[in-house]
Amino acid sequence: MTKHYNMNKIKLSITVTLIALLLSGCLYPQTDSSSSTIVSKESMRNVQAAVDQYMTDKGILPIHNSDSTVDRYEKFRVNFDMLKQEGYVEVLPSSSFEGGGNYYFLILNEDTKPTVKAQSIYLIQKIIDVQRQVDAYKGNNGVLPVADQVYDGFYAIDYGALDMKAPQLHSIYSGSISELLLGESGTVYINYASDIYQMMMQHPDYELTDENDLRELLVMYSDYVPVKSAKYRLQNDEPVPYE
Repeated sequence: MTKHYNMNKIKLSITVTLIALLLSGCLYPQTDSSSSTIVSKESMRNVQAAVDQYMTDKGILPIHNSDSTVDRYEKFRVNFDMLKQEGYVEVLPSSSFEGGGNYYFLILNEDTKPTVKAQSIYLIQKIIDVQRQVDAYKGNNGVLPVADQVYDGFYAIDYGALDMKAPQLHSIYSGSISELLLGESGTVYINYASDIYQMMMQHPDYELTDENDLRELLVMYSDYVPVKSAKYRLQNDEPVPYE
């Protein structure tokens, strides 16, 4: 490595770094040192403990308000303001949105056993971007930009018609590339069939029925909720989406 540096570049780099630090800490200056690209097990345990204690002390959950139309896997976000202002957390997870990270922390099973899970903001944003293009195409052409049918009522997206490249989205469960589906309703979904099938193979004792929403497997056996997904049910021993 060279020992000679361009001082102007160094000054610019320092300035950019300082600005980034200020922006990321403007709401919550204290964050932990774990990576913001994943959610550490320690972060999950700490937030879960804070939520449990808050519920025990206050009799309510520290969540943001949400209406009934929001999907259950997007609905109840942890309200870190409530936890922080009343001393239930001192250091916010750096993976959390409030800590400058890429995840929302959610609470599931709110009426029975409140459980903290994480939701990828990055995936949400990418799907919103594609959805915007799909909506614009339909508005201009009167039809959806569909390619081959993948499942009954679900199609591959014609990215050529949208004049865009297919986004390379990695599954938060397996790390493999996740394909996108377009429902007949015009809604863009991430296809979680492969992830669900892998979970089925890894957990053969899980009771499968035709009535189950199989996304529950992803939530039960990981720290993450499925983002922008259709529901899934068992059909011919394989998970298939439905709207």
